[in-house]
Amino acid sequence: MLTGIDRLERGVDHPRPRCQNAAVPSNKTGSASIFERTAVHDQPVLTPAERARIAALRRLVPPEARSVLEVGCGDGAVINGLGRRLVVGADLSRRSLARVEKPRLQADIFGLPFGDGSFDLVLCAEVLEHLEPARLPEAAAELARVARRHLVVAVPDREDLLSYTHRCPSCGEEFHLHGHRSSMGAEQVRALLPGARVDVVEQVWPVRPYSRRLLELRTRRLGLWRHSEFTLCPRCGNTRIEDHERRPLYLLFEALNFLRHPLRTDRRWVMVRFVL
Repeated sequence: MLTGIDRLERGVDHPRPRCQNAAVPSNKTGSASIFERTAVHDQPVLTPAERARIAALRRLVPPEARSVLEVGCGDGAVINGLGRRLVVGADLSRRSLARVEKPRLQADIFGLPFGDGSFDLVLCAEVLEHLEPARLPEAAAELARVARRHLVVAVPDREDLLSYTHRCPSCGEEFHLHGHRSSMGAEQVRALLPGARVDVVEQVWPVRPYSRRLLELRTRRLGLWRHSEFTLCPRCGNTRIEDHERRPLYLLFEALNFLRHPLRTDRRWVMVRFVL
């Protein structure tokens, strides 16, 4: 009988995770459903910021890492360009996995279908922010369990969750447009694995801070919210949400924030490489 690694080395998708708690969630309005039910990963053109993020993540994979697992690989934008002996992608969304060019499987971060230390390096980029804060240590421990030498974690750097929030006009639910539930910086990421050594911390792509007072006024007082063409309300499943970003008053707030923060002093992502 082939093991999970053997099947993937031969290009065979693993049928399903081995643990009961690793079963793929059926919640049709959860965070993962954004990627399953919208075309967010169907876009062939990458923004300059995305290209910079992908390049930075690839640089964090050392040459001696001969086996790599990316958990939450999406459409494979990172791992499709890694020329390693064994590169595997895992994700909840079958729609996203269809674009992955490497061996891939549908799996949950809380029950990965691999033995301890199965991969030289495990990569988890833009995933942990989708989890509830209370479950972050559990997810980090599972990532470290299947990593033999390195674990790379990347998240939005100290994201103000309100900045990407919208209020559903159908049910009134306030929700993050990308399904984010946690906000972390480098110190919070490091604290997830207190016994592990960190050898690289990298911040990627300069962005302009947004005044919290302006943000609160624009959103909760005036009802002017951030927009995404891939919006999906987690409560009612509504996808028809008005774009406020073209309204003159919204643009006025952008101008006021520019006057308050003329320089791009923050960074969009922080990446931490652990040595296990």
